[in-house]
Amino acid sequence: MAHNDWPTMTGNAASDLVLALVCGWLVITRQARQPGLGMAALLIGVAASLGVLRFSGVEALAGAHRFASLVSACAGFPLLAWSVRWRQDPIVATGTGAGRAALLVAGIGVGATVLGLAPWGQGVALLSALVIAVTAIQRREAVGLAGAAVLLVAVGAAAAGKAAPFNTTVVLHLGLAAALVLLARASDRLGRQPALIE
Repeated sequence: MAHNDWPTMTGNAASDLVLALVCGWLVITRQARQPGLGMAALLIGVAASLGVLRFSGVEALAGAHRFASLVSACAGFPLLAWSVRWRQDPIVATGTGAGRAALLVAGIGVGATVLGLAPWGQGVALLSALVIAVTAIQRREAVGLAGAAVLLVAVGAAAAGKAAPFNTTVVLHLGLAAALVLLARASDRLGRQPALIE
């Protein structure tokens, strides 16, 4: 590793640490009452935890981090969207449903990527962010809309990749962490209002 790579690597590791801590908090506080949100946070948190180690210099974990990131994009983001949009649906309202959904959607995403659809994970993450944004607009929920907007910026930054003039990895990590906090708060504010099941 070159000496001039340290600031970027340190920023990536620090931002992944913030994301991992937010995800850990969500798993602890949400798994029992919002299993879909808890499972989404767990999948994203595993990727973030591996990212902390990878970006801290443990290059042996690069493959595991990439795989966990793919799984979190293909399964964590859809579970997050489902938890926001249809939070009373058995798929996200029970631990069994959330686990099965995560396994199925992750399998489809990994399979699609292996078959050559490399942008599958980014597409699923973007579609999930759009579902969350539309839901927040329909509910006229300001905190949820702020969370959706931050999530769209984070996913957009990740899609821009190296073409952007800034560190998109840090923007993704910190944006996702902020979005998760805002979406969890919006969920608390909605309380027991009926979900948008159509």
